[in-house]
Amino acid sequence: MRNNILFFVLIGFLKSGISYSQDVNVKIGIRDSVQSKVLNENRQLIVSLPNDYEVSNETYPILFLLDGTENNLIDARLVTYNLRLKIIIVAISNTDRDRDMMPISRPSYEVKNPKAENFISFLETELVPYIDKKYRTNGQKTIRGRSLSGLFVMYAFLSKPELFDNYIGNCAGWFADMNTYFNKLVDKSFQNKENFKGKKLFVANSLADPLDPNKEIHQSIIDLSKRIKYELEDRIKFEYMTYENGGHVPYSSFYDGMKFIFEKE
Repeated sequence: MRNNILFFVLIGFLKSGISYSQDVNVKIGIRDSVQSKVLNENRQLIVSLPNDYEVSNETYPILFLLDGTENNLIDARLVTYNLRLKIIIVAISNTDRDRDMMPISRPSYEVKNPKAENFISFLETELVPYIDKKYRTNGQKTIRGRSLSGLFVMYAFLSKPELFDNYIGNCAGWFADMNTYFNKLVDKSFQNKENFKGKKLFVANSLADPLDPNKEIHQSIIDLSKRIKYELEDRIKFEYMTYENGGHVPYSSFYDGMKFIFEKE
């Protein structure tokens, strides 16, 4: 039996000067899980299906949503609704976020046991095949991360560009003391330029991010942008968007990223 996730919306009505309210149940997703041998743990998921999924024979693109809380899933559903997208959303709950999202530990962000390499292996060998087998997918895969999981999106883009079709990193990049690691990763990755053919990458940062006071993260993407344009040329569709006063993870950056990814050519 499917374990549905519901949230309650309080709707207020104003009629003849009298206020009424009504509780409405809205299904936002189905609880699911994957027992991971790679990570040696059970990973909890919430899967949100398009409204017509049960009555159609269509196949659908997938959005893999990192930091897969119920609130983030609701945001994703609002974005896809506003953009009129029919898409399967797989929200991946965290167990040890620092461990999974970080490939290295540096003074700017110290992690006791960085294992991003294991997490991307989990995605590639366990989660993606599981979702493709269980749900009607069409093979088009997008991954989205924010803040720390945005850094993971950049790591995934550089280390496994063939794994996803589209990459969205909101408040994504790295601090200056990580430059040596990521520059070497770019050097290695860009040796196989054809792995990036047809990919889409959207990155967004705020120029008033309190967690990036010296704009080191912003600068990392400026530098990467130059290399992408020079070395990958027209193999990839890429956009770097900045927000003047967006704070940390500008709310519209998710919408802008999804619009960029799914806009008609």
